[in-house]
Amino acid sequence: MEYFLEIYGRVPRAGPGSFACTKQAFELMSEVPNEPYILDIGCGPGVQTVDLLKICRGRVLALDFLPLMLERTRANAEVANVAERLEVIELDMAQMAFSPACFDVVWSEGAIYNLGFENGLRAVRGFVKPGGYVAVSEAVWLKADPPAPVAKFWEAYPEIDTIENKLSVIDQLGYEQTAHFVLPETTWTAEYYDPMEKWVATKSTEWAGNAGALAVLEEARNEIAIFRKYSRYYSYGFFVMRRPNV
Repeated sequence: MEYFLEIYGRVPRAGPGSFACTKQAFELMSEVPNEPYILDIGCGPGVQTVDLLKICRGRVLALDFLPLMLERTRANAEVANVAERLEVIELDMAQMAFSPACFDVVWSEGAIYNLGFENGLRAVRGFVKPGGYVAVSEAVWLKADPPAPVAKFWEAYPEIDTIENKLSVIDQLGYEQTAHFVLPETTWTAEYYDPMEKWVATKSTEWAGNAGALAVLEEARNEIAIFRKYSRYYSYGFFVMRRPNV
């Protein structure tokens, strides 16, 4: 975990995303209160957390199980002068036990996979108020029959699926579909893979001879290489849905 965090925990974002995509998803929620209370699950370094605080006048409760991520979230909020509306909680998302219907919005960018898409959406449904929204980004196939290297890479997350099947899960769980869109390729590179490559290059010399550390570097190189060659086959979809107002 130490070596993993030295690579994946130091890049600007914890996964694909951008201010533009966060803003687009937020603006798809047409009936959010003027000052919503938002739960951000798996906040990572809090880039999207701060973006949400910039976009609206509400409060955000940022949840992550890693103290380092919460420290970065606080620091990012201080720099952006929005820290007075930020709360943080150190907690494994599998242990969430919030009061029923206490949030106007439940948000999760690139993190709901830790619970599984279906299990995660089922778990958070009770936390959001009737008529409230859930917005998550999730890995999706863009093309059928991905090449063997891509299929092998995604074996670690077998819930990656087509957009149509993800929408079907949303329907089955009793949510109302609001909208969805696919994250563009730049959301994987600008604040994620490009800076990660620089960290990998830096650490390659520093960690020479350390088998465990070098294995983490090789994993990162492979992940980046797969995306650069096969990005037309997969991305993240942003799914915005609503708990029925009944």
